[in-house]
Amino acid sequence: MAYTSDLRIKNLLKEVHLEVIECLKPFGINNRVHLRIFDESTEDKKMFRDGGLSFEDPFINLPLGSNDAGWTIDNKVPLVIVEGTFGTERGQFGDGQLNRFSHSAGVALNNYIGVTVVPFKGESYSKDGTVLKDIQSSDKIRLKYANLHVGMLAGALKISQKNVGKFLIIDPYDIDTLKTLVVEAAKEYCGLENKTKEVITSVLSNMTNALGKKNYGESSDQIISKLFDNDMKFLSTHSRLYTHNYAALTTSTKRDGHGLLGKNLIEIYSTENTVYYAIFIRLSGNEVRSLSAKKSKEFQYIFNHPKVTVKSFDDLIFEDSKLQEECLQFRGDNLFQNRNKEIIKKIQIMFNNGKIRVK
Repeated sequence: MAYTSDLRIKNLLKEVHLEVIECLKPFGINNRVHLRIFDESTEDKKMFRDGGLSFEDPFINLPLGSNDAGWTIDNKVPLVIVEGTFGTERGQFGDGQLNRFSHSAGVALNNYIGVTVVPFKGESYSKDGTVLKDIQSSDKIRLKYANLHVGMLAGALKISQKNVGKFLIIDPYDIDTLKTLVVEAAKEYCGLENKTKEVITSVLSNMTNALGKKNYGESSDQIISKLFDNDMKFLSTHSRLYTHNYAALTTSTKRDGHGLLGKNLIEIYSTENTVYYAIFIRLSGNEVRSLSAKKSKEFQYIFNHPKVTVKSFDDLIFEDSKLQEECLQFRGDNLFQNRNKEIIKKIQIMFNNGKIRVK
């Protein structure tokens, strides 16, 4: 059996649990704390109330991502629920990291403590990486470095700020922090003196330091800060341009729906008192309607969420007919091979200037 990221995380959490139980024995509450963990992911996908490790968005009752394990009180009450990945060490350098965002977000939105365990920094072998020095045949050994996605940090901090529940991110190489969090949370639930708030504050502080002065989306050519309708009526200060085409969202090998859900969750819960528009520049109106009718939780969430207004290419008004034609032409392009950065940047500018508007 391959030693996958999931298997590595689950083995790590089992080890943490043994230490948690030892720490709780002096307080006489060790028998009340249980680790819910499964070898098969099919069990993870069940709702927590049904014995699984998944939670719903409480505002629309749609399921979000499943988790890897969870500490409970009496196997009934969620205490600390964990989703884990070593993705930053396994070739996830960018938006692919956001595939995991919905998992801990669902826990926090239900007013529990959700933790994503992921290395804040990682490295992977990559043909696009840096050649290593002082190593024989180093021209064949290239490393590419990854940092935890700004969106993960920014979105988690916003959700933690706005909700009773917390979305925490802990590095697996600082796993003692997770152990301490579980121990203190168990003591708090059982009415014992504890330092749960101090531990949570420390984790949030570490996340804030990791984020630094970076703002999610500040350098993106897909964020629209000024959106207007046909009559030049101002609609929104925060909308996003999505470049997925229909194949990317419906072909199993591409699997872009999960990452799309993560991005939308970040946008929904990071915006302040503004309507959020998700604009799919490479989808037609018929394709949007087809996706919204699918049973996939990702599409149900994005295309039917009351806080998301979805617009397709057919919903747009172009003052520049040449640009409109260019957009039609690149709808079938493979953006991994041809990024079309110039046209996407031009589209962003035109939206912000009111030269492209929504019907």
